[in-house]
Amino acid sequence: MKDHRVPKIALYGEIRSGHRYRGAPKKRYKDCLKKTFTACNIDHQNWSDVAADRSAWRLISSKGVTLFEETRRDTIKDKRSRRKARAASAVSPDPAFSCRLCSRACRSRIGLFSHERSCRQRGIHCPLNLRQRSQAEREDACIESR
Repeated sequence: MKDHRVPKIALYGEIRSGHRYRGAPKKRYKDCLKKTFTACNIDHQNWSDVAADRSAWRLISSKGVTLFEETRRDTIKDKRSRRKARAASAVSPDPAFSCRLCSRACRSRIGLFSHERSCRQRGIHCPLNLRQRSQAEREDACIESR
């Protein structure tokens, strides 16, 4: 390809003037290609020489993409298994939030409130027969029963 062609200028061009933005500079097409070739295990120094032979380039690029996909899938599976293991080994709920109707342990006060409401809707009654007492008597009786 001749040197004045736009694709060649875009691929091999370097920035000579201008200023760099604060933080990371914007990536050029060449930088993105280099990152992609590295991820696919293709030598980014002499890829243009290899690409001149189409059959060799197709073989190398297809092997590289296959390797990249396998690595990506393995990484995703590993992350998922670590996340699931972390969730499985989570600390059991605090016994301070246990239902006074059925003694189920809840993780939070709002969860306990919601659970007790569902227990009452299902008809599970407190063993101290708190439904027939006033609100103050219920609280006192439940505190005593703990």
